[in-house]
Amino acid sequence: MSEKKLTVQEFANHFGLVNLSGDKEALKREILEVSVNRPGLELAGFFEYPRFKRLIFLGNHELAFIALLEEERAKKAFDFLLSDECPGLVICQGHECPTLLLEMAKERNFPLFLTNKQTNTFNMETVIYLQDALAPHKSIHASLVDIYSTGVLILGASGIGKSEVTLELIKKGHHLVTDDRVDVSFVRGKLYGEAPELLQGMMEVRGIGIIDVTKMFGINALVKKMEISYAIELVEFNPEQPIDRLGDTTHFFEIHGHKIPLLKIPVNAGRKMSEIIEVAVTNLKLKSDGINSTHDFELRLNELLNRKREQE
Repeated sequence: MSEKKLTVQEFANHFGLVNLSGDKEALKREILEVSVNRPGLELAGFFEYPRFKRLIFLGNHELAFIALLEEERAKKAFDFLLSDECPGLVICQGHECPTLLLEMAKERNFPLFLTNKQTNTFNMETVIYLQDALAPHKSIHASLVDIYSTGVLILGASGIGKSEVTLELIKKGHHLVTDDRVDVSFVRGKLYGEAPELLQGMMEVRGIGIIDVTKMFGINALVKKMEISYAIELVEFNPEQPIDRLGDTTHFFEIHGHKIPLLKIPVNAGRKMSEIIEVAVTNLKLKSDGINSTHDFELRLNELLNRKREQE
């Protein structure tokens, strides 16, 4: 598991910020925290709890307060805020940057930006963006398919036929997210999967080679990113191993400390795996909605047995 790296240059490019200060080297500073600092207390001279690693936003209130500060107090506050650990500072709502702040930022080669966005709106957009960009992620060997608007991981040992089953599902009208390798991130309590940049829209099919899914099946056959709801593991059929014929055994697949329902399906010659997976996903969705066919069958069986006892 690892964390993604995000430079202040990438952040500025994403939001279209205007650069006021900071050269290419300065813009390589990394953003390490999701939260944003609106430094009211620091501007007032309270320096006991520094939040150096956060982006700084200055909006109407902060800039109005700065305008009232004497130069020495403002200089002391700016000297504290423009630290080497801070990734950058953004002036919001199109305000003109205070002259002293701009001079000190340029002197220190500190990343300073301007945006026309409303401060509160920009704050919320930034937090959401950083939650995605800085989310812990892990790469796993699997395929991810959008089946009935549900993200389904297809797991299994190498050579068991994950790509072939994935291809069958695409031909049936479902959508590919990624084949063979899934980058999984954990964002706001949910798992999301996407393809590594090199593999986007590509599949490797044994005996054929690399195919471009979008060119072969159309752009609508591909989904860039998907929440992962279920996992299906393809396993070799072994007649000597007991099979859960009722499906009342619960398995889970865990990643980033988060568990999703896992269903193990034996692979055997003659089984139409794509259709079995469609049925499996439908059944998992029904269980999520509180409809359990196994439970209903057991109730029906118990009722039948009770009636027989009463008749004896």
